[in-house]
Amino acid sequence: MTAPRPGGLSEASILAAVLPQLPSADHVEIGPGDDAAVVRLPSDRLVVTTDALVEGHDFLPGATCPRWIGRKAAVQNLADVAAMGARPLALVVALSAPAETPREVFEQISAGLAERAAVDGASIVGGDLGRADRLTLAVTAMGALGPGEAPVLRSGARPGDVLAIGTEHLGRSAAGLAVVLDGRAEVDAGGRIALEGLRTPGTADLVRHHDAPEVDLSLGWGSGRAAHAMMDLSDGLVRDGGRLAAASDVGVDLDRAALAPDVAALAPLAAELGEDPWTWVLHGAEEHAMLAAFAPDAVPAGFRPIGRILAPRAGGPAVTLDGAEISGEGFDHFA
Repeated sequence: MTAPRPGGLSEASILAAVLPQLPSADHVEIGPGDDAAVVRLPSDRLVVTTDALVEGHDFLPGATCPRWIGRKAAVQNLADVAAMGARPLALVVALSAPAETPREVFEQISAGLAERAAVDGASIVGGDLGRADRLTLAVTAMGALGPGEAPVLRSGARPGDVLAIGTEHLGRSAAGLAVVLDGRAEVDAGGRIALEGLRTPGTADLVRHHDAPEVDLSLGWGSGRAAHAMMDLSDGLVRDGGRLAAASDVGVDLDRAALAPDVAALAPLAAELGEDPWTWVLHGAEEHAMLAAFAPDAVPAGFRPIGRILAPRAGGPAVTLDGAEISGEGFDHFA
């Protein structure tokens, strides 16, 4: 792994440039640079998750930038930790790339990872660097529950609960992805976005949100701990709502009026692209906001009601919209 790369780069030279960008928090006893990291745990309950981003599947060259790739990789893993009601502690990263990849790409990905991790109190404590045919970023996130705290699961929702989401806007990531897939957005290495033939104000912000989602994950380990059930919204409201419903043996009925403002905000761009904004709101993936079920009188600040939890329906759809069946599906990694 230390063989020279084109331009004189080697694993050692890349790591020498990257490691100084990775500050450690107080709970990190041994950080990057040794054979393994040592992290002090605030309790005996460790929460661990892992996910990966693969070039050509999870991001497209020219439609994002390295710093945003790092931020997105951090968010999608930290969100899973937060959705369990745990505080993030540390990330380890395995980054593989073609031999001709410039050192600046590694530096910017590392900076994006470290920036986003720091927002949620976590540090990059180590990982691996390797060669591959395409850029691949695999991240493992670790968090901890507080002393005596139980994890918040998907399986605790009860009939009569309110379904709530920890964001003011839904469908933004799907809208940004639609712009990218339509070939209307080009992003340079510094994160500057050029849009082709689109007049809707705020479109560049939607592309950026898709590439590097901005979401308040602290709701998970903060007020989200009052939730009966919780998960992060990664594969679409209908698909993930169905997962929560299945785990809790309940039904979910989404509120059309509560979601109408989300749809209205995206309608001008959807009209330009010939898309249905309801599809973005109901099925859009990679939002990573907290989706939770609360008692009706206990929805905390930061969450807004978007539906209700019902008794399970025999033979009917797990998720409905004002009682009606919903067409379409959410994101499927193997579709």
